Amino acid sequence: MTGRPVARSLAVLCSLVAAAGIALHHSRSEVPAVLVAATFAFWAWAFAIPALLAALRARSVLLVALAVGLVGAGVAQYAPLVVPGRGADGEGVPLRVLVQNLEFGRADPGEVVRAVRDGGVDLLLTVEATPEAVDGLRAAGLTRELPHEATAPAPGTEGVAVWSRHRLGPPELVPGFGMGVLRTVMDGPAGPVTVVAAHPVAPVFDGPGAVAEADLLRHYLGALPGPAPVVVGGDLNATWDHVRFRDLRGLGYVDSVSGGGDGWVPTWPADRRFPPLIGIDHVLARGAVGVGETSTVRIAGSDHLGVVATVRLPAGRPG
Repeated sequence: MTGRPVARSLAVLCSLVAAAGIALHHSRSEVPAVLVAATFAFWAWAFAIPALLAALRARSVLLVALAVGLVGAGVAQYAPLVVPGRGADGEGVPLRVLVQNLEFGRADPGEVVRAVRDGGVDLLLTVEATPEAVDGLRAAGLTRELPHEATAPAPGTEGVAVWSRHRLGPPELVPGFGMGVLRTVMDGPAGPVTVVAAHPVAPVFDGPGAVAEADLLRHYLGALPGPAPVVVGGDLNATWDHVRFRDLRGLGYVDSVSGGGDGWVPTWPADRRFPPLIGIDHVLARGAVGVGETSTVRIAGSDHLGVVATVRLPAGRPG
């Protein structure tokens, strides 16, 4: 009997944490601390499981019902990550995409080239692409794999560079972003494709700036003309738990994880003794048949895992 009061207290505490995770998942707050906390909303919701176990131990019908409700709410909000969308595989013209944060240009260029070659990558989008990193990738043989480039290297975190198996137009830097957003047009295997490599600011460094850049990116991506497909990739500094990231679905964009039902794909931090905790690197597409087949690759020198995904382009359009 003495264990039931302890179990009841544990059930209440865990339920409160899980409820906070669910609230953070839906929060539109611009408060920096809330934005950062929302990054870890999944982990907070996971407390619903021990909450249910403790409620069962406490034999409390009310606490069991509460915990079951919290588990159900979380299942509903994360279900899109494990249920494949239509056209996730098998149809359309495949375009293999790799997104890699080069971490101040320190990522090993040889390993990046190896990831491109081994993964059959057709399109590489990099952020934090310093001039030295761009030169290092060329010297390591990247142009033998992906001969076309649209680059805007810069010191620190502001450089962006795109490399492709197919011809690229000139790079266009999008104004209003502190760390770089680049647009180019690719003469893809099934016709023109608009390509956007993006690196909006992180809420941990600038909460108001992160909200402003997330809104600006959403507006910019929504205004891109069709019907040509759009492929977007980069370190978006946002997870599935950030409502402004999920808002891109309303503009027709599908990220590879939810599009392929690929589950939870954490990418950062990748340079610690423990596994990555959050997924902030993404591949998205609009106007594609499907997007999915998500996997990750570890590159020495970077604190981000690279994200590899397949975008399936509509076939039969003139190039």
